[in-house]
Amino acid sequence: MRKIILLVTVSLLVLPLSGQFTAVMNLTERENKKEYQVRSDGIKYRYDFEENGMKMIVIADPEANRNAILMPDKKFVLYMEPSSSRIAMSDPYQAFKQMRNKFSEKNAGTEKVLGVETEKVEIYIDEDKVLTGWFSPELNFLVKSVNHGNGYMCELNDIEQKNVDAALFTIPEDYTEVDMKMRPVIPEPPAPTSWETINVNLPVIKEFERGDRIVFKIPDCERYKIELANEADSPSKIVRKTFKDGKELPEGKIGPASFRTDRLYGGETLSCTYYGEPGNEVVILVFEGKMKIEITPDEP
Repeated sequence: MRKIILLVTVSLLVLPLSGQFTAVMNLTERENKKEYQVRSDGIKYRYDFEENGMKMIVIADPEANRNAILMPDKKFVLYMEPSSSRIAMSDPYQAFKQMRNKFSEKNAGTEKVLGVETEKVEIYIDEDKVLTGWFSPELNFLVKSVNHGNGYMCELNDIEQKNVDAALFTIPEDYTEVDMKMRPVIPEPPAPTSWETINVNLPVIKEFERGDRIVFKIPDCERYKIELANEADSPSKIVRKTFKDGKELPEGKIGPASFRTDRLYGGETLSCTYYGEPGNEVVILVFEGKMKIEITPDEP
């Protein structure tokens, strides 16, 4: 009896943990084809692929709400939020989840795809079906998706359910963290504990510093231009917010925080044009360093 129990115990130990698998993901868009090596531990997952001749790795960690883009040739790592549009471009599963959150969906039943039981999900914009996805609850992953607008399709092949090495989802210690401009990341200081409000009328050109809260009204032309310059050696950072009738507008109206945040290293400049509703109030917060800011109405 002891021998039988021992044999059963050993056999259980070699079974793959729930959701763990390896596969090959094939992506097709018109005549362009791309291949990803996929590994998943049931929650985290990893893609290995090439982009313009460069080796790339994406490690997605849904629990931490963070994706890491690794560039092995340079030993760089770039961290991004899963909601980033850049992540969606390199992560078909994340693109599928973003579409589900943004638009309406219809449950089209279950279907077996490549030997895997899936839930078929159709995503609509108004009355138009734009995407169909086949999601596997067992793998906790997208097995197949078809974009009906541009013919883009991704599909898992060579699916093998087996234990996956946890080390595949860790970032090597010798990698340098970089930002979107591929600059080594300089840690940011904590946010100011207090703010000095400075009301300005356009046009304005002035150097502002950490803790300044710059406030102005959107001009009648609805369009204004902001030119930024960091003339110091250390980084400077601003965040822009917009208010209507004293209430801050949501991201759906003014874009995500990443779109409204500018961090410049020493000697860098930035010029951009923003649109808004006349009479709304714009607040620019200087979180770090000193920033020369020029704000002018941008007439058409």
